[in-house]
Amino acid sequence: MNLKRTYTLLTAALLLLVLAGCSSNAEPVTMEPDTFSQQDMAIYKAVNSKERVSYGMSRKDAEKVLGTGNKGIPNSYTYDPGVSVIYRDDKVVSIALRKESQGVYRTARGAEAGMSHAGIKELYGEKYAIENAENYMDYYYDTETRQLVKSSVQELNSLSGEALRGIHMVSTVYDEEGKATIIILMDRQAATTMK
Repeated sequence: MNLKRTYTLLTAALLLLVLAGCSSNAEPVTMEPDTFSQQDMAIYKAVNSKERVSYGMSRKDAEKVLGTGNKGIPNSYTYDPGVSVIYRDDKVVSIALRKESQGVYRTARGAEAGMSHAGIKELYGEKYAIENAENYMDYYYDTETRQLVKSSVQELNSLSGEALRGIHMVSTVYDEEGKATIIILMDRQAATTMK
């Protein structure tokens, strides 16, 4: 009887390992609109959500997913297809998806370049969407309070140092047809200083 129980436990453990392996290419976890967390500050390869680049990740680890980049402005690199990253102290602080990344990379929520304004709003929510102009939409997340905030750009510009780094944002730009041309995940310091 002891042998039968051991066999059953081993079979169950093997089954769990197989199921875990099968889910490695699964879709990212569904996130509720009008909520935000550190998990939102990442992009994934469309074909394998385990291959991700996230805020705070080392450049070395980011380039394991993205490959070798071309240096742009200081601390900024572009990667094929259509991904730009800004590093601060060799850590990811800004990730931008341009049109060329469509179908290859998406945000943790599933947003990608080419997606409609309405589609992105459906993923991220309406309550905290800040639309200062017809072709732009932003979401701001205060990492200290762990809350989305509806702040004006003027209020955010009055912040400095660590307070700027503590505001994470999703910023989107749209073309005349309402399709996203750029989706950027970054902290407010990267947004204001490009570093």
